[in-house]
Amino acid sequence: MRRIIIIFFLFISSCNLTKNTSSNTALKKIPIKILKEKIENNNNRFSFLMLRSQATIVNNGTTNQFNISIRLKKQEQILISGSLLIPLFKGLLTKNDLVFYEKLNKSFYRGNYDYISELLNFQFSLESFENLITGKPIVNLNNLKLRQSSENKNYILSSYDRKNKLNYKYYFEPLTFNLIKQVFTDNKKSSLTIEYSNYKVIDNNVIPQRVVINAKNKEKELKINLNSKIRRINEEISFPFKIPKGYKKIQL
Repeated sequence: MRRIIIIFFLFISSCNLTKNTSSNTALKKIPIKILKEKIENNNNRFSFLMLRSQATIVNNGTTNQFNISIRLKKQEQILISGSLLIPLFKGLLTKNDLVFYEKLNKSFYRGNYDYISELLNFQFSLESFENLITGKPIVNLNNLKLRQSSENKNYILSSYDRKNKLNYKYYFEPLTFNLIKQVFTDNKKSSLTIEYSNYKVIDNNVIPQRVVINAKNKEKELKINLNSKIRRINEEISFPFKIPKGYKKIQL
């Protein structure tokens, strides 16, 4: 159970629904600059966000389910807590630190994002995690040299990072320009795929209510399925977090 909790943190760690409205007509090719502008128009402007999620984690054939609460203060902190009848774990992400504890083994971890960055082979941060949850590109498009293509009536922006030997691929729905998938692959046949659906629009903020994360290499595969409900948006919320006394620090 401890391993599953750690894995979760490392990889997540009146409203109208938007539908996948791809038509049968051919996509009109538009300049990358214009396409990026349309994508950026979907940037969320909320200050606070609270989600309630059901998380299903499949790790090499073993399935675990949690109830997850996510509290987010944009660009400042994210608080995640998990339970299954009883509280199981809680974690706090800030700009510089990642801290979490789990109750079953009375242990905690405190560190920075270097370990996650090493696992994913690119610089991971609070902003990356925030974008992962809210349906935005994990790696800023303005930092990439992009190529445009299309597939299954969706716009694709792709790039290759020569330094880290990573391929980036982003899929966008052609009418709403919502991100529906982002894929990262390396030369060692490892990949990270994140898919988004069931977008909801609230006060000009566009939030996916379903996120599916799939990470795999030659030997292992991890899948995280998050089905969420938006509980609060743009309402100030608290971030209660304190490591209980007597918990033992662990190293990753």
